[in-house]
Amino acid sequence: AVQYCLQPPLTRKFLDSRANKKGVTMVEEIVKMGFASFFFISCGKDVVSSELHGWTLSSSLLLAGFPALLYATQGVLTYLGYQNTDSVTFNGLNQTKTLSAALWCFLLMGERQSIVQMGALTILLLSALLFQGSISLTGLFQKSVESANSNVNGGTNVEKTQPHTSFSKGILPCLAAAFISGLAGALSQKGVQFAGGKGRSPYLYTIELSVYSSISLLISMFATKNGRKSLSEEGGIFKHWTPLSIIPIAVRAMGGVLTALVHKHAGATRKGFALILGLILTGVTQSVIEGEPLSANELMAMVLVILSSYLHLSYPPMAVVM
Repeated sequence: AVQYCLQPPLTRKFLDSRANKKGVTMVEEIVKMGFASFFFISCGKDVVSSELHGWTLSSSLLLAGFPALLYATQGVLTYLGYQNTDSVTFNGLNQTKTLSAALWCFLLMGERQSIVQMGALTILLLSALLFQGSISLTGLFQKSVESANSNVNGGTNVEKTQPHTSFSKGILPCLAAAFISGLAGALSQKGVQFAGGKGRSPYLYTIELSVYSSISLLISMFATKNGRKSLSEEGGIFKHWTPLSIIPIAVRAMGGVLTALVHKHAGATRKGFALILGLILTGVTQSVIEGEPLSANELMAMVLVILSSYLHLSYPPMAVVM
């Protein structure tokens, strides 16, 4: 939750928007691999030996190869979204990954949702649309006020836009990243919970994902003309970096390690609801630190997110009696 709160403002503050997105994502995967390796080794020799017993490259590629490609793509889109949306809008749109995760968990693992839970997911989508501004429950009142102001000011009306937010470079990448995250999360959950009958260590699985993601990103940079050009330029992938640019990358990398633990013990769908506190913290941070007061729609959307999480956690599907 804290990572979700801090990530968007840290990224905008310490990471130049001109920085190579694939390079940033690749460095993040390397840092994440370092964190995961440290925690994996810290588990002790017996645990490490047990997890590596029977490990093969083919099984690793089968479990982590495709999700790694998905996570690498999601990472590029996410950094693009961070830098072109405000904090609350980003995290609001990001909640749609819970819908995607629920869909893919059902398709891949047969995880059902109760009627109430499906209603909760619909409420969650409604809250995301409120954050995005696609719908406005206060729109009628606002239009009446704007119309009155327009008459008072002689027909002039100045449209206000939300700072930091771009539809094509911010909102669309956020939604695409959320959809990809749902699929990758469902595949990861299946891997860490059911691989080999007992599942895989979340730390080992994170290492595998990071290795394959880094390789795929590196190949994609060499495979394109713009990618090769960015590597040959002065500074390479670190062009437009500062010593503090590593801060948002390290924070997101640690979040990736924690995500694997959530997939192991809670599941991809529950992960989205676990981030609600981060959404609330983000709203408070934006209001207090960034000086951007929350709109009525954003406040209403936060209430809907809390309501949907309560309903989803409190009304699981009934067990099927054989």
